[in-house]
Amino acid sequence: MSRNALKWRLAALLSLALATASKFARPQTGLVQPSANQATQSVAITGVTLIDVATGQRQEGVTVVTRGDRIAAIGSAIAIPGGAAKVDGKGKFLIPGLWDMHTHHQATGTDWVDLFVAKGVVGTRDMGGDADFILPLRERIKSGAVFGPEIVAAGPILDDAPPGFPYRRRVRNVQEAKAAVVDLKRLGVDFIKVHDRTPREAFFAIAEEAPKLGLPFAGHVPFGVKVEEAAEAGIRSIEHLSNYDVFGECLVDGKYTKTGCKRLFQKLAAKKIWQTPTMASCQTLPDVFGGKPLEHVEYASDSLLELTRENVELSHIRKEVLDEMRQAAQISLQAIHDLHSAGNQFLAGCDDLVPGFCLHDELEWFTKAGFSSLEALQTATINPARFLAREDSQGTIQVGKRADLVLLDADPLIDIRNVKQIADVVVRGKLLTKPEIERIVSSHRRRGAQK
Repeated sequence: MSRNALKWRLAALLSLALATASKFARPQTGLVQPSANQATQSVAITGVTLIDVATGQRQEGVTVVTRGDRIAAIGSAIAIPGGAAKVDGKGKFLIPGLWDMHTHHQATGTDWVDLFVAKGVVGTRDMGGDADFILPLRERIKSGAVFGPEIVAAGPILDDAPPGFPYRRRVRNVQEAKAAVVDLKRLGVDFIKVHDRTPREAFFAIAEEAPKLGLPFAGHVPFGVKVEEAAEAGIRSIEHLSNYDVFGECLVDGKYTKTGCKRLFQKLAAKKIWQTPTMASCQTLPDVFGGKPLEHVEYASDSLLELTRENVELSHIRKEVLDEMRQAAQISLQAIHDLHSAGNQFLAGCDDLVPGFCLHDELEWFTKAGFSSLEALQTATINPARFLAREDSQGTIQVGKRADLVLLDADPLIDIRNVKQIADVVVRGKLLTKPEIERIVSSHRRRGAQK
């Protein structure tokens, strides 16, 4: 493989996949709302095996009681409040609610947010969307008007992309970059997103201005900035291993080795830079652009299918380039393993794949990169809580923390694929039972799709 092929950014197709998304995204309101039993003020899950995602320990025969949106009690012999919705957890396993830390709700569609919850995803980090789309959606979910996962939102991406790229606010220099940060803070975004084409001087202006206003910044390492420089500037997370020229640095006789990457990987760990590799997307999209359907296509929204179809038609990526990307994606699994071995921390995220389903795939990809099932599970539970500075309220199952829970029919620590075996979900204290989950999932199944 050539040096240029190995230096191919895994984010390239992801950027392309966003290029026409806004054209097809449209607000829709046909959402499945929680029924009366789901809005109960108390839930009691009895006789369950509780999974401590911080340690990997199992606590058997436990009852977990929620009140409102909080966990009220945990124990083997505790009183169950009158009127509580009782869930038999015997033979089942309880984990914290999952987070998808790289989404674009404007691409997947407003009416698909309940599918996240049905698959156990109680929170998302939206990595780019028009402010007048994503911020109202975030607030409608927070108020309960829309049933979906909590959203932590960036708003528009700050870069100098060509005309037609969606979810952007153009910044060409220091002044425009600082003004954009101030405006986005006023609008109420949760963080700032940078991308491939954020100019170098604008990037460092954002890195200077955002912390002054209490906003972290994350995203792609821009083309004109080195990974080490981005780390020094304070970027909080790097998406898709973007701009990792380390594939070239790590070559020995044309093959990848972690020796050349050791210094950089250790520096990133010391700087506590989080990695969101979006492996499911990076591994899948070369095949999609080669003509194969999306994974779980039978549950894809019209907007997601349409943008995928148009991007395939517009891309005209040569077979040899797709092959190089597939090979680079495989090499990235070893790089991800080596990053992790060096002490770097990871977040699970999908990026424009079918909501919920793709996060389960991402957790499985973590195990293919050498993570244990527990370590993979942490990327979607305790790690997002740590990243968002919410360890006191989320990420593990403890009294006083938010009642975001997923009840599983099988042990996820034995096989991470067991996270797919969802019995019930509790999101912000609201119980979503198996029949309701099946109703939501089936409502999103495309007509004519085979089971």
